[in-house]
Amino acid sequence: MMTQPVPIAETLASLTHLVHALDALEPSYFGRKLAQAGTARDYYDIVLELDYAANSKWLRDTGDERVHHILNDIGSLVDRIDGFFRIKLWPGSTAQNQSWTHAVLRAPGGKYAFRDDGSLEISLLDARLQGETLTVKRIWNHVCNYSGSLIDFEIRLDEQQIAEVRARLASLRSFPLPL
Repeated sequence: MMTQPVPIAETLASLTHLVHALDALEPSYFGRKLAQAGTARDYYDIVLELDYAANSKWLRDTGDERVHHILNDIGSLVDRIDGFFRIKLWPGSTAQNQSWTHAVLRAPGGKYAFRDDGSLEISLLDARLQGETLTVKRIWNHVCNYSGSLIDFEIRLDEQQIAEVRARLASLRSFPLPL
């Protein structure tokens, strides 16, 4: 199932605007850190930290409704950015599910790799597709922290999954910072 591409340039511009608006009300270091990010990975890691902070007492405990509104808008944009840097894959058959389960359970930390819906949520920045084999280095699951869990496994994809992963990996090239 192909997902719609995320208009990343517009999303990043909106996030920058909101972070500046937030800084005007509740100063933080996120605007400076985002501006100094040298790679897509650096930028995304800062966005993940910002998302975590946006849901924490540190920023939410101001009592200023304007801050709460900005933080809610930031959360919405982070969801779109996550959609750019992550992909959810579901096994396409019982045999593929068994193969993935075997591969994932052999990896340290693999016990919790599958999400409650049976999918694997994979970081595209930390994945490599070679032929029909996807090498996975970072995932998100129901027990990980805000920056995902490091892991190392390989799974075989079917033709439709290969096409989707290829398209999503190609879309990463549109990010304004180097990968």
